[in-house]
Amino acid sequence: MESSETRHIAEAGRRIKRYRTSRNLTQQRLADSIGTSRGYLAEIERGVKEPSFNFLRKLLGTTGLSSEWVLRGEGAMFRETEGRKGAERRDIEALFDAGLEKLDCGLYALGDKIYVPLSSVMACCGAGFEIYENYNIGEAIAVSLKAAGVLRRGALPYAVKTEGRSMEGYGIKEGSTVIVNPAEDVYSGCVALVIYGDRASIKKVYDTPDGKDLLASGGQKLHVTREDLSEDWGPRICGRVMIVIAPPDDGI
Repeated sequence: MESSETRHIAEAGRRIKRYRTSRNLTQQRLADSIGTSRGYLAEIERGVKEPSFNFLRKLLGTTGLSSEWVLRGEGAMFRETEGRKGAERRDIEALFDAGLEKLDCGLYALGDKIYVPLSSVMACCGAGFEIYENYNIGEAIAVSLKAAGVLRRGALPYAVKTEGRSMEGYGIKEGSTVIVNPAEDVYSGCVALVIYGDRASIKKVYDTPDGKDLLASGGQKLHVTREDLSEDWGPRICGRVMIVIAPPDDGI
């Protein structure tokens, strides 16, 4: 059953929209004022995504909205004095901390969601870009615990932003974020994150008699042998793509 804290956080998007429309602000204008994207704000208002800690901190600091009103629907829409800024930050921290649970594997969870780390560099649906992991709860992405797959310490799922269109035929739109799970088996026909040295790319993987074919949806193919995969310098198939979070369509 959904906890009251989880429900309050999910309802925050509706109240943020109420504030925005009461001020006759477009999504783009409000997003620009707090340093986020219009697409991310749109998803929060629609209830598709939960607002992150950093998003809430920027929103409250810029607009003067009360954390009690945004997060719980209690009290006045705006905080009474500027002296409340430090308290507002502590209120947000307390709300998240009260509901967050640290799982045995090391990830944080809230209700039926887990917070997966967001990599600092994008992976290309094409040639590939440098990638590494960095777990920061303020920047983490909440995803379904069930959809994320197996949770195994030392091989935890993480989020990777992508760019490029070479995987659109496989359902990964340009600008999507994918959730990669190294603990899940990559069988023939899976979409996976592949590393070439310090470069990362999203590919569909097919087994061949002597190795793997790595395909883009446009038909581009790279063949790697079992020997290539066994070498320290060779390509590595790092984990199965479990979830694709596509950017919102234009016009939202």
